[in-house]
Amino acid sequence: MTTYAKIELKGLDEYFKTIKQAGIDIDAAAQRALDAGGEILHSEMDNLVPKDEGNLQAHIVILGPFLDGNLNYVEVGVLNADAKTTIYGNVQEYGSPSKNIKSQSYIRAAVDRKKSAVRKAIRESLKSEGFVD
Repeated sequence: MTTYAKIELKGLDEYFKTIKQAGIDIDAAAQRALDAGGEILHSEMDNLVPKDEGNLQAHIVILGPFLDGNLNYVEVGVLNADAKTTIYGNVQEYGSPSKNIKSQSYIRAAVDRKKSAVRKAIRESLKSEGFVD
C-alpha cells in the first residue's frame, strides 16, 4: 500500500489544449513545473514526518514526472517502500484507535499547508518559460 496525497489543478486542461493546438510542446515545461511543486511537498513532508528512527523519513520520495496521455503528474509520499515501512507510515498518518496511537499527519498536513505554495511554484515555473502571464 502506498501513502500519498493528490493535488489537482483545475482549469489548466483547456489552456494546455490551446497550447498544443498551436503546435507548442508544453510537456517538458509542465514536467519542470511539477518538479518544482513536488519539491515543496517533499520538503514539507520531510519536516513533518515523525523521526523515531528515520526509516519513514528516508522513504518519502518524489517519483516522476510522468506523462499519461495528456496528464502530467508527479507522486510524492511514501512510495515503493517495504510493507513494514508502509504500514508504519499509514499508522503515523491516520493513527490507530485500537492501539491508542494518535494521528501524526505528515502527508495530508503537508498538502494542506503547502497547497497554495505548490500552485504558485507551478505557475511561476510556467511563467518563467512564457506559458502563462
